[in-house]
Amino acid sequence: MGGKNVQGILEDLSAKLDKVLAASELVAGLRRLTQADRRLLSGRPLSYGERLCLESQGNICADWARVRIESDAGMETIRNNWFEGDVLITGFHGAWPGPDGRTWPAGMANCRVLDAVIGNACLYHIARLERQVIEDGAVLVGLGELDCPSPTLFSLGQAIHPGTEAGTRSVWIWDSLTLDDCMDALSLTADAQKTFQQKLEASLSPLRSRFGYVGKGASVLHARHVHGAYIGPGTSITGASLIREAALLSTPEERCVVAEEGWIEYSLLQPGARVESGGKVSSSVLLEHSSVAWGGMVFQSVVGPNTQVNKGEMSTSLVGPFVGFHHQSLLISAIWPEGRGNIAYGANVGSNHTGKKPDQEIRPGEGNFFGLGCSIKFPANYEDSPYSIIATGVSTLPQRLAFPFSLINQPLSSFPELGPAINEIVPGWMWSDNAYSLVRRSYKFEGSNEARRHDFTPDKASTWKTGFFAGRIFLSGLARKVLKARQSLRSAPTDKPYHLENEIPGLGKNFVRNKIRDRAVAAYEDYLVFFLMRTFTDRPQSAWDPELHELTAAIAKELSTGADLKAYLAAQRPRLQALHENILASLTRDDKRGRQIFDDYADFHSPPEEDSAMARLDKDLKELGQRLDSFLKTR
Repeated sequence: MGGKNVQGILEDLSAKLDKVLAASELVAGLRRLTQADRRLLSGRPLSYGERLCLESQGNICADWARVRIESDAGMETIRNNWFEGDVLITGFHGAWPGPDGRTWPAGMANCRVLDAVIGNACLYHIARLERQVIEDGAVLVGLGELDCPSPTLFSLGQAIHPGTEAGTRSVWIWDSLTLDDCMDALSLTADAQKTFQQKLEASLSPLRSRFGYVGKGASVLHARHVHGAYIGPGTSITGASLIREAALLSTPEERCVVAEEGWIEYSLLQPGARVESGGKVSSSVLLEHSSVAWGGMVFQSVVGPNTQVNKGEMSTSLVGPFVGFHHQSLLISAIWPEGRGNIAYGANVGSNHTGKKPDQEIRPGEGNFFGLGCSIKFPANYEDSPYSIIATGVSTLPQRLAFPFSLINQPLSSFPELGPAINEIVPGWMWSDNAYSLVRRSYKFEGSNEARRHDFTPDKASTWKTGFFAGRIFLSGLARKVLKARQSLRSAPTDKPYHLENEIPGLGKNFVRNKIRDRAVAAYEDYLVFFLMRTFTDRPQSAWDPELHELTAAIAKELSTGADLKAYLAAQRPRLQALHENILASLTRDDKRGRQIFDDYADFHSPPEEDSAMARLDKDLKELGQRLDSFLKTR
């Protein structure tokens, strides 16, 4: 975030805001709701006979002159209601499906209604319905309160503060917000934030609504408290505990779901987002197809597409896509736009308080895995250590780490002169010893993406469209980090048993054994060779950008490929089979261990040779080999 031009970001973000507000469905809905008072006075007054009919059906009203209708259709379905203030009823006919597909007859019974526009919907047993616009096809049953206590924007334009809990960074909520928008906003200085805030407030101030909204085909069943909510068309709410000052932006194909004691306030849910099973969301944005469930708690945060927060607590964080957060664990003050990592049970990624004020933060790297019971002390920067793992029970000191694919573990044997808080690092371990995890995750991310508004295509120009070699593992940015890490390892002296940060920049508060350093250099070399093979077999060099030309030249120099690059790559071809054999050997060791521990292990675990990820990798390696052979034959 540091190297960007703040003024340019501010101008771009302001220009995008204008476009977003012009095209926003939520803004359009707010404009319609500002006319709700006028709409209440449309239609026609009840005739004398219609009023008598309603009274005979148990309806009560102190001033029937303020109840108006557009049609007398379905008058017989209006029973045992209490009308107050201005009410417009458009007429009832037909039936509408609830969230489970079962239909409800249009009409209303046993409701207390004040100042509301009632479309051709289904309203039954509502203790209090106040200041609402209910569209056709909505199903509302068994509600406590459905009201709008004060003028609201349904959290549109609200500032939230991912990053430090001191609130020095800001992101502003709007309905089509993306991760890139969030990162741009977080880059703004205090003065630029103030300028953008003023522009946003001026644009939105006339749009405040005095009415809540339930859209066409939305279902709200057995919710206790719904205050100032924009419930978009097709939304499904069943058994929610609280929805306050929130926007749920469903589409017909991607409905938002709030269920089983879901709890939401001052937040926005994009299409496909879910809050259920006691999940709580406050002052946050759930981007498309993210979810909070099983008691998960999210506060002042942005949850990226396809990320699930189950049981754990996320506070003042921006988390990107595909993050596994399925256990009781903690994440505080993280800026993690690339996501794709995991937070295991008991992980404490949240030591942001120095005893003075909670003004520290963490920048995890793409694909970071925070292991069982680890404790991560702040400030911490792992951006240059993508796809690294913090092992079980490890406690890390504040640091900046710059070694991709690393394992950070407690020392296997200590050196007396090193303090007990210094951990041991094995750079490149995920590539050399745990590549199956990288392969499997690559396929998983490819197959589980439901996002439509975020384009997660790693390289749009690439001819690799699917599979392991089309994944983010082989993006230029990651390869550059590996190259830099290998150069740092090679530059250290070789006559010492271990090395610290002063000899190998980027090690952070860790040491690396000299013999491990040699293995790490080899692991990084292996990755870089695969990067070269993948890159040169992708598309002609004439289609490369200058950055890729420069990067491949630097890698070739680091690996001493010589002038004849094709000859070098031809000599490296056995690495394709070696990668397959190394991963298979790793799985075989796991299989052997399992069989030694459990008598029936083989009955419930398929052998490594039948692993689905390995089958896909076989195809990808075969294709890479065929591409490489074709490349080697070209002049």
